[in-house]
Amino acid sequence: MGHPEISEDTFGYESKTTLGLRNSIDDVTPIPAQESRLQLFETQPSPEEQQWTPDLRDWLVFVNILILAMMDTFDATVMMPVLPELANHFDKPLVSTLWVNTVYLIVSAASQLFFTMMCDVFSHGPLWIIAGVLSTVGSGVCGGSMSLTELIIGRLVQGIGGGGATALCFVIMADTAPESIQSRYSCYILLARLIGSMLGPAVGGLFIDKGNWTWACYFNFVFCGLGLLLIPISVDLRVSKNIPLRKLRILDWSGATMALLGPSSILIGLGWGGTLYKWTEWRTLMPIAVGFATLIALVLYESMWALHPQFGAKVFRSPAAIMTYIGCFCHGFVILCQMQYFSLYFLATKYYTATVAGLALLALTGLALTPAAVVGIVLANEPQCSKYITSGGWVLTILASGCSILLDSNTPTVGWVFLFFAAGLGHGLLLASYNIEIHNMPKSEGKSFATKPIVISNFMRAWGMTAAIPMGGVVFLNLFGDELQSLGLKRDLVNTANGYLVLMNQVQMSADQRRAIQDASATALQIVWELITGVSAVGGLSSAFLWKKKS
Repeated sequence: MGHPEISEDTFGYESKTTLGLRNSIDDVTPIPAQESRLQLFETQPSPEEQQWTPDLRDWLVFVNILILAMMDTFDATVMMPVLPELANHFDKPLVSTLWVNTVYLIVSAASQLFFTMMCDVFSHGPLWIIAGVLSTVGSGVCGGSMSLTELIIGRLVQGIGGGGATALCFVIMADTAPESIQSRYSCYILLARLIGSMLGPAVGGLFIDKGNWTWACYFNFVFCGLGLLLIPISVDLRVSKNIPLRKLRILDWSGATMALLGPSSILIGLGWGGTLYKWTEWRTLMPIAVGFATLIALVLYESMWALHPQFGAKVFRSPAAIMTYIGCFCHGFVILCQMQYFSLYFLATKYYTATVAGLALLALTGLALTPAAVVGIVLANEPQCSKYITSGGWVLTILASGCSILLDSNTPTVGWVFLFFAAGLGHGLLLASYNIEIHNMPKSEGKSFATKPIVISNFMRAWGMTAAIPMGGVVFLNLFGDELQSLGLKRDLVNTANGYLVLMNQVQMSADQRRAIQDASATALQIVWELITGVSAVGGLSSAFLWKKKS
């Protein structure tokens, strides 16, 4: 049975927002060569910018976008120094508490696609309200959780709201700002997300040491409250009377669902392997096999049956585009894996408090702000510079990741501080340069925002961040168990509720046992640093393809 005929103007509709119109391009046209427009102080804005004068409502929308973008990354990182306390509080193994972060990242990445597609049909205002309400409800469930299962359910609801809010930030940005300044506009969103990742570990660690872990969940009410306060006075909340049901049916819901289920199933199997179950057990192998089968089905569906595929050949249409998306995936993996397992390094190997561990990560994320702001704003209209900056950022990231392998319990503070400075500088350069590269890619066919490069790149970076925690966790926990066994301790210590991260601050531990656990964790983390270095090398290799002329 053949597909129904889809007219050329299937997605040719005006945006539902009252703040601007989406400028869609029907044909794929290469970006013409341009002379350098580098100006430290721009004195001659483009005609499009001269005609666009933001009013009070535009500024309210801009502030709201920054708040909600910050909220998502805050929620994604606030639990990093809290995980050991959760293992102790809920009497669960560390491998189970890692899913508190993993579940949030999975649903946050997936909901970005679903909310973006819904923006092609429904008004933006009601969707933004729904995202804010879901994040608020999820935060309340997390704070009132009486078990680890309830906490994970709360994080799932919170992740749907956070990912949806992030997707709407970029959609509304595209509707409100002229196309000539969207690269700079989206850089502000990325900077806000970076600030959220700075606040998360610091606030989470502070509440663990000075209060209760539940306040790390309730703190999210600050972002939710400000967002829900500004949304009604900045965007139109009226629901369209005529919802195009035909358009709703032909969107790529099946592809988005398979893109959620496939990677999630693989990560579940990897997270269980060698910790909760043996690698040869069916409980480990079955989710991995189902996940790969789902991804194969996704490729076949997108290439043969999907009417408006989000992952088809029109989206991944050139080697440069593919390598850009691979680079975004690798960058997301590296930055979140470093944050999560550097936090464990401070807690397990250096025996720092959760507050110090959270504040120490500021050296990693804080330094990324300056290069990201300078490159993303000053060089926003300089696509020719982005490939140099991308390669330079990966060189710094590879060097910092490689030097991380040398870290142990005796590493002085100045050693890891300088390492964090180099890593942060690399992350800032990569964040801004990929943003410039994406906004100067040839526009894709069709008028659905769900297939735009900015959406696909954010999705790939989000899934890189999602894969970081379970993949790093399976390497760390398996090797940590081996190290414990070689030191004469019980291997099962890593799989019990009273594991090393729970016991390490207990006075009844002997000095020899503490030292043995300290050395075992440092050795296991060295393999995690090697994993990060390998992923960084893949990202650096992908950047070499950006030097070729785009097709």
